[in-house]
Formats: sequence, structure tokens, C-alpha cells
Amino acid sequence: MNSFSRNFKLITVASVLVSSSAFALSTSDVEALTQKIIAAKTVELPATATKLIASASAANRVETAKSVVLAVAKNNPSALSVVITSVLRRTPEATEAVVAAAIEEAPEMVKTIVSAAVFATGEDQKVIAVADRIAPESKVTVRSEAAVAKARRALSKAVTDDLSAPGNTNAVTVTNVTANTVIPSQTVTPYAGAAAGRL
Repeated sequence: MNSFSRNFKLITVASVLVSSSAFALSTSDVEALTQKIIAAKTVELPATATKLIASASAANRVETAKSVVLAVAKNNPSALSVVITSVLRRTPEATEAVVAAAIEEAPEMVKTIVSAAVFATGEDQKVIAVADRIAPESKVTVRSEAAVAKARRALSKAVTDDLSAPGNTNAVTVTNVTANTVIPSQTVTPYAGAAAGRL
């Protein structure tokens, strides 16, 4: 065997191994993710989903995010919105793959999927493009949901920024109290702070 054919075979084997491990999860990996999603309580699904994605290798994060969202869409569609939001906040690079997979799995929930994805990432044009490609009959509703979600995102960001702005007197300040701190006694009256004779 000459060195060229030997090197060619090594390169071919290496490229097959790299491409299969970097771009797709094995069937057993997907089944394990699905079982973890099924075992989680509905309230815990967003946290479980982000933990599963965080534990995945960098090369498999997008595929893991897609698999997690598909498992939720199949087994617990009522939690799909919050899971998409938490997944895309954790891995915004998976936006297109997650939206495409979710719409293909649950086309009747296209408005919910678009709203959650745009609210999580703010990438309305990407989300609209994917939704238009997969569900072209929903173009009008997709655009209106994307606009509403983008406005909600901007509003929530504005409220958060306003509360944390320096000099904001409306913000509530919290003081940490340690075990050695003495809290002065307070007198509580049935008159809510007013003098008894003034009522």
C-alpha cells in the first residue's frame, strides 16, 4: 500500500469521526436527554433544559438545545414557551435550529414559538425567516407576534435599566443584616402611625 492511499484512508476515517461527533448526537444521547426531560417536573423544565445544555460539549450545544426543545414539544408542549426562552438565552447561537425544529414538531404553536424566541434573543429577522420557510401560511401572524415580543423585550429591558440607574430614588434598596446586627424595636399601634387623639 502506498503512502498516498494510506494517508487518504486515515483522513477519510478522521473526517467521518469528526463530522459525526461534532454535528449530531447519537440516538442514545437523544434518548437520554428525552428521559431527563420526561422525568423533570413542569416547573423544573427550564432549569433542567439549561443544565443539560451547559453540560454538553461546545460542539454539541446547538444539537443538544434542539433535542431538548423537541423533547419538550413532544412530551410537555405547555412548557414549550418557557423552555425555548431559557434555552435560547443560554445558547443564542442555536436560535435558527431550535425555532425550525420546534415549528416542525408543533406547527400549531408557531405563534408561541416565535414569541418566545424573539423575546429571548431579540433576533426577530432570523426567527421570522425560519418561520416563513417552515410555516409560510402563518406569515402575518408570525410578523405580528415577533413585533409584540420585540416590544415586550424592549420594555422589560427598559424597566430593568430604569431600576438599576444611578440616582434612581424609586428603586428599593436592600441592606444585608448579619447575626450581630441589633434591630431597634418598633412600636406598632392600631392607628397605623397616627396619634390616637387625632382620629
